[in-house]
Amino acid sequence: MNCKLIDVFYRKCDNIKILKQAVRKNCGIVMEFKKRNTNTMRTRGHHKQVLLFLIAVVLPSSVLIVLTWHMIGQQQELSEKRLADERLRLATEIGQKLLVHLEEIKLHEVSATASGAKSLNTLEYTSGEVILTGLADGERLLLPWEMSPTNNRLSMGKTAFFQKIRRAEEEEFVRRRYAQADTLYLEGIEEAQQPSQQAYARLLRARVLTKSDELEESLAEYRRILAVSSEITDEHGIGFCLYAAGHLLERGDSYNEVMQLIRSELSAQRWLSPAESYIVLDLVNVLIKSGPEFGIRQQAAEDCQRKILKHISRQEKALALQKDFGKLALTAQLKSPEQEPESTWAAYGEEPWLVSLAPALPGGQRLAIIVRGESILDSITSSTPYSETILANVRFTTGAGVEGESLGPSFPGLKLAYATDGKASLLSDWGPQRSFYLIALLLVLCVTLFGAYFLWRDVGRELQMAEMRSQFIASVSHELKTPLTAIRIFAETLLLGRPEDPQAKSEYLDTIVNESHRLTRLLNNVLDFSKIEKGNRTYRKEPACLSEVVNAAAQATQYPLRQQGFHLNVHMEGELPEVRVDRDAIEQAIQNLLSNAMKYSGESREIDLRVQKRDGQAVIEVTDQGIGIDAAQQKRIFEKFYRVPSEENERIPGTGLGLALIFHIVQAHGGHIEVQSIIGKGSTFSIYLPLENKR
Repeated sequence: MNCKLIDVFYRKCDNIKILKQAVRKNCGIVMEFKKRNTNTMRTRGHHKQVLLFLIAVVLPSSVLIVLTWHMIGQQQELSEKRLADERLRLATEIGQKLLVHLEEIKLHEVSATASGAKSLNTLEYTSGEVILTGLADGERLLLPWEMSPTNNRLSMGKTAFFQKIRRAEEEEFVRRRYAQADTLYLEGIEEAQQPSQQAYARLLRARVLTKSDELEESLAEYRRILAVSSEITDEHGIGFCLYAAGHLLERGDSYNEVMQLIRSELSAQRWLSPAESYIVLDLVNVLIKSGPEFGIRQQAAEDCQRKILKHISRQEKALALQKDFGKLALTAQLKSPEQEPESTWAAYGEEPWLVSLAPALPGGQRLAIIVRGESILDSITSSTPYSETILANVRFTTGAGVEGESLGPSFPGLKLAYATDGKASLLSDWGPQRSFYLIALLLVLCVTLFGAYFLWRDVGRELQMAEMRSQFIASVSHELKTPLTAIRIFAETLLLGRPEDPQAKSEYLDTIVNESHRLTRLLNNVLDFSKIEKGNRTYRKEPACLSEVVNAAAQATQYPLRQQGFHLNVHMEGELPEVRVDRDAIEQAIQNLLSNAMKYSGESREIDLRVQKRDGQAVIEVTDQGIGIDAAQQKRIFEKFYRVPSEENERIPGTGLGLALIFHIVQAHGGHIEVQSIIGKGSTFSIYLPLENKR
């Protein structure tokens, strides 16, 4: 700044206050520039940190994950293909064994039937896996009970016996002359030429005796009929003994005899007709309800109930098969009975029965063999080797939309389904290898993330330190420029011979001296911090009066306190012992505390400085009523370059070194520093120094 500019500036500034305002305005511009520069650097540093993290960690990790996942996918495809091949092999092998086994059963059944060794109505089959055998007459299936012998079945015709029975029924139902009807029924019994006719006449006579109230004779007749063989049946194939059993149970008679009859019927190796089955079921239900009262064994009756229900269940499914027989895949065989049929086994039902036709019998009919599919499958799979990828628990499935493996052309519509799905089998087949890949990937990711954490932390620290250094340089530049600007302005003003007032000249000189002291303190802080960083900072400790040290520090800050309108209240406790300290270092610490109190006092202009003895220690306290410090930030304010991040603090000049220097000085003297602060109410910094022990 040349003399001409100083002269113009002096004419406009008619007093020292305007000069100081100009200096402060200049400082404000510097602070605004500092703030913008810091924000720009912070943004750039953050972008750099994110970019480095993406390149060094995220990109390699993503590539590793994609490659590993691709490898796992390839292994999964290979395992699925291997699983499909294994399933196909197993289905083909089971299909071949199943066909051989079924054809063997068919051959034995055909041989036994053709030789007359067994009747179609019998339950005795060459294999326990056979459910029933029937005859295929065209597209109609004849079931076993429809082919029972007719020599013991009642046949209605125009014989003398039936003429006598018809006359007896007219007497019973039309004229209601029961005695005459009874006489005619007795004559019919005598004229009967077949056991079925005699049993029929006795059944009718027992009925008319009941109407005549001759109950004992009626019961006797029913007992005679109960003793008749169950093969003596009416025209519907129902044994007369079953009719008698029902009437006896209604009268509460012959429970044990009826029970014996039912057990005999169920143990007989012949098929009951559906009507007979339901009659037997009704009789069993009556026995179960009335059994305990008449000494019938409850367990035996319940066993009979289970047997007849099982028999009825098979009959109902057989009747459904008879109805759907023409829809099975056996139609081609039925249309060409003269040709040798192919070995075809059609599946029927959810728990499939396997149905096949044997070659034509001498009468042109074909024997239909029906076997249990699941029982044969269990016996075959238990003897078939399989790999660990497939469990032996397999089952038959039918239907076009059902998943499974085909068993071959001999089993149309029949598939082999596995109890475990593909995913479970895949896991069991590829478990160790999959586990290795996943563990390796997890281990690499953990190491990568661990390294990424340290990288992020170190880069963050470096950026933070760079930001702090940038702030420090800007702050030091500002702190240096402010006193230098003031010294230069006032020195050049004095050099021009202005002002002429001696008092003003003295004030200018005081300003130059105090700004020089301020500049010296700032440089000392920087130099001391540099020594601390290098480990070269030393202290010359000598016994000193703490009151003198505190007063010297207070006196050194009087000018800035006065210039900014602060009032410093100093409180000294009497008779403080000497303390072994480095006077300059302790003065510097107190001056830094007072400087901070001025900066952060806000609108308040009161500062308290106390010196006292407490718990064997000398305590120096500096208290302000300023903006305060948040509790979360109080632990970090003694770090180097650290300043509490707030919008208000950014407008206050500072280097972030003052408290760090105080902390180091106090620690070097064997003491410690504490802070107590409340937002909006001020702060108190307390320096604790150990007192000398004097004997």
